[in-house]
Amino acid sequence: MCEVVLPCNYNPVACPSVPSKGRLFTILMLYCWQREYDKRPYKHFQFKILDFEKRIGRRYHCIRDLGLIVNYLLQRPQISVSITGVPVSNWDSHLLKEFAHSLIPAWYIELKLMRLPLEFFVMLRLNASHMDVCMLSLEGTPLTDEDVRILREFLIVSQSLRILNVSHCSLTQYNFAMIADGVHKSKGVYQLNASRLLGMTLSLDTEKVMSVVGSLLMHNGLEELTLEFCELTAQDMEPIAEYLRRLHSNLRRLRLSSNQISSDGAFFLMRGMSIGGRLELLDISHNSIGTHGGEWVSQYFSSCRKLHVLHLHNNDIGASAVNQILLTLKKKCKLDYLSLYGNEFDSHSAKIVRRLLDSEVMLQSELDISYTYDESLQDYRVVPWR
Repeated sequence: MCEVVLPCNYNPVACPSVPSKGRLFTILMLYCWQREYDKRPYKHFQFKILDFEKRIGRRYHCIRDLGLIVNYLLQRPQISVSITGVPVSNWDSHLLKEFAHSLIPAWYIELKLMRLPLEFFVMLRLNASHMDVCMLSLEGTPLTDEDVRILREFLIVSQSLRILNVSHCSLTQYNFAMIADGVHKSKGVYQLNASRLLGMTLSLDTEKVMSVVGSLLMHNGLEELTLEFCELTAQDMEPIAEYLRRLHSNLRRLRLSSNQISSDGAFFLMRGMSIGGRLELLDISHNSIGTHGGEWVSQYFSSCRKLHVLHLHNNDIGASAVNQILLTLKKKCKLDYLSLYGNEFDSHSAKIVRRLLDSEVMLQSELDISYTYDESLQDYRVVPWR
């Protein structure tokens, strides 16, 4: 069992002592709001600070208003709890303890764009063995090195956690290794979202990050991995591609949008997928794979036996390569969704799309582009489908 030391750095100045004037916030009002957000039996709690301030007409008070929310959660245990944009003060240690205690029955916990003190993570860690949470999302909530250390201990102790989202949490290339270690030693985490890693004062060392990711994939058996906005390059795809080649790999969904993998990165991934054949979803949009990368996709993706969703939009793929990808769909291919908009098209692309849709090789709901007849051009052209 990991040793946890409770820090006592309370700061009374962190919360205003007198709430600003405005409407009184009551449990009855909160209950009425939840009836608007949810349906019977009202087990999915939602609270957004922007909606609160707009409806109440005053600023949120981090002690009095949070206390009311905590009382509501303690009186009415929820299946899911989603709180967005709320700053949590460590001024009242008892309230902080009750807040962590109110989350024990929840299966899905989303604390998005919040400011959470270290003491909250410590109390969350102390309740870890009693919690039923299977999804924890901290998207957009800044995490310090100490927060990450306690979160790692929470991952190790938790018996029920399956999904972890720490995207846009100011994670660095250094403390990301602690998160990866916690996922590796956890009892059952199979889905990880760690988008937008930072390099701090140095540029992001993506080679070291992907070395950690490759080791995690080999030893943990993640089923879904998301690494968007991480400045990954083509060489960084080699550890993932090596794992995708395995005939018994567990990875099913891979999201690498908004990186810099270029055409070589697309080649590594597609070749690995065609050998292993286990991946079901691949998102390499916004990666500038270009025409050459599009040609690699058209060559390999029909051999990816279980691939159902492929995102290729906004990749500067030339019309010739787009046409090759579309023509490959005529072969035995089981894609359920393909996104291509944001690349280059010509009249031949529109005619191919027309034949695919009219012959029902693909349905319009499975493709993000369509066609129309342009009278000024006297020919067909591609249009986006939304």
